[in-house]
Amino acid sequence: MSLVNSILSSFKREILEVARDRLYMAVLIVIPVAMVLFFAVMFYRGEIEDLPIAIVDHSHTQTSYKLVNMIDATPGVAVTYNVQSTADAYRLILQGDALAMLYIPDDFEANIYRGIPAKVECYLLGTNISADGVIERDVQQTVMTLSAGISLNKLQSEGIGYSEALVEITPINIHSNIVANPYLNYGYYLAPIFMFMAVVILTVVCTTYAIGRELRYATATKWLEASGNSLAGALMGKLLPITIIMSLMTQFILLILIVFMGMNCAGSYLFLTVGCILFIIAYQAVAIAIVSVTANLRLALSLGGGYAVMAFTFSGITFPVSAMYEWTQPLSKLFPLSYFSDIFIDQMMIGTPLSYDIPKAISLLLFLPLIAISWRRLSRVVRDETYWRRS
Repeated sequence: MSLVNSILSSFKREILEVARDRLYMAVLIVIPVAMVLFFAVMFYRGEIEDLPIAIVDHSHTQTSYKLVNMIDATPGVAVTYNVQSTADAYRLILQGDALAMLYIPDDFEANIYRGIPAKVECYLLGTNISADGVIERDVQQTVMTLSAGISLNKLQSEGIGYSEALVEITPINIHSNIVANPYLNYGYYLAPIFMFMAVVILTVVCTTYAIGRELRYATATKWLEASGNSLAGALMGKLLPITIIMSLMTQFILLILIVFMGMNCAGSYLFLTVGCILFIIAYQAVAIAIVSVTANLRLALSLGGGYAVMAFTFSGITFPVSAMYEWTQPLSKLFPLSYFSDIFIDQMMIGTPLSYDIPKAISLLLFLPLIAISWRRLSRVVRDETYWRRS
């Protein structure tokens, strides 16, 4: 039997196995679609809005009322509670009803008119960095705007012209330009991360299960016989349905991001698609190596799942690799997600020239030798019945 016929025979057998095994079908098809749709709906709004905060206003003046109203008008913050004491505000934070407290002292307006720096205190819980960042940004910008307005009025009342007063208040201006995410949309960044993490986990789990179940249920002989006793043909035919379905899943993700969430592909969609396929194959290679070494379905699933989840930490998505300890930075290179996330951001959001991303795509190919390294062990595990009982 030729290699092509061997692959096709193993492929047909695997399709039948997926159809028979409801759990296998659910993990391979139903769960990925459900997870992608779930994250799409979760991050559809894209922006963090109306975070509840508590105000403790001991000033009760026109200036303090103006400050509170300006903060309430910002998109990220909603003044939900006006309380009389810091103890009441702290209790709201502990109950989870408020995410921050703003304290305005009784001498707030008096200090302003006396030319003494007035102090406003903002207390953040610090357990949610994203929410804390939005609250701190909006409160700080509002206070600075009010402060600049007061200083501007004071200078104009002294006879200084508007332009001269404005220069004196803000001698240095900074203009921030967001290149890849102009709307600062959290959905543009978080939704793809979680969607592709679902692909990572399920690719590893499905690949591990597809091979490990042949050992667990002592059907490895039938698997090899169906492919003319060619391990190469049997393995490629078995993994081909997973590769195809997960590749289609990445296209489904890109479709949702572009059509449903309004993202634009700034670079090469074709190269991004190739990167998706290489990304999936790289994780399949890792799963094959794990199954070969452990020869145990449960242990392989545990190790594979742990490895897949660790990519979320070490790939630099949530915490920059450059900010990690130097001895941990090389660990990011051990995960295909590290290279693929760079390709995705470069091609989907920035429009980076392909010459910068081709080496990252080649790096994904460097995971394929794991199959060759574990080939002898895999052949022994598949053909030796003594391993089946251990699975």
